[in-house]
Amino acid sequence: MLQAYFDESQRESGIFCVAGFAFATQQVKKFVKEWSALFAPYPGGLHMRDLTNRTRAFQGIDKREQERLIVKAARIISRRMSAGFAVSCNVNEVNNLAPLIRGMRGFEHAYSLCCYLSMIAVGEFLEKSGSSERVTYVFEAGHPGEAEAREFMRRVVQIPAIKETFRHSGDAFLPKGDAVPLQAADMLAWEWAKFRDETLEQRIRPMRKSLLALFENHVKQYSGAHITGAPLQKFVLQLRQMGLLELAAQEKRKRGES
Repeated sequence: MLQAYFDESQRESGIFCVAGFAFATQQVKKFVKEWSALFAPYPGGLHMRDLTNRTRAFQGIDKREQERLIVKAARIISRRMSAGFAVSCNVNEVNNLAPLIRGMRGFEHAYSLCCYLSMIAVGEFLEKSGSSERVTYVFEAGHPGEAEAREFMRRVVQIPAIKETFRHSGDAFLPKGDAVPLQAADMLAWEWAKFRDETLEQRIRPMRKSLLALFENHVKQYSGAHITGAPLQKFVLQLRQMGLLELAAQEKRKRGES
């Protein structure tokens, strides 16, 4: 059994990312123990935005301590995770596809779309590795798109083929305080969104050393994708063909809605 933890990050430019890590169940307790010890002096644990800006729990720390925390966090992740996944898009582009998405309740927000693609990536990783493991998915609670994502999850697991594609065993939306590995997901989501925005699109900075530290000696264990343009439109059209609209219509008829 694997446990996969995902968080999101959004940039002012519209870049939106869902990212996280899959852990073998026996590695989760070890990860939590090591991670909690590292961030014990900082209430609430790691929030990458706060650590980078040295605000809130990290207010007043010096540059050396900031770098120490990032390097050690990357090492813990690399030691304990099975694989890392990051999927991004631009919310403005997704919003422009509203006529195609409208009516697909649960998929009308970039968050749900990226969650869906992240879970596909997990399934593909297991398929390629020849693993028969099932996956419990954990997402951070509290995002404005959570209600949409919960609806998406409820719908897709009713379709056996999709459930099998995800290797879905269960899912939950939890606060970071209740699921410490979500803090690792926060780190990857923040780093990937910044990399996509500032390095690949704006070209105003090289890849951050902290992201390189995550990838170091583990590149093959990561899957990263940005969906845009024609592929994004094709993906949305595929969603319409998966039976989700028909499922929604059936549910409305059962409730007696017009």
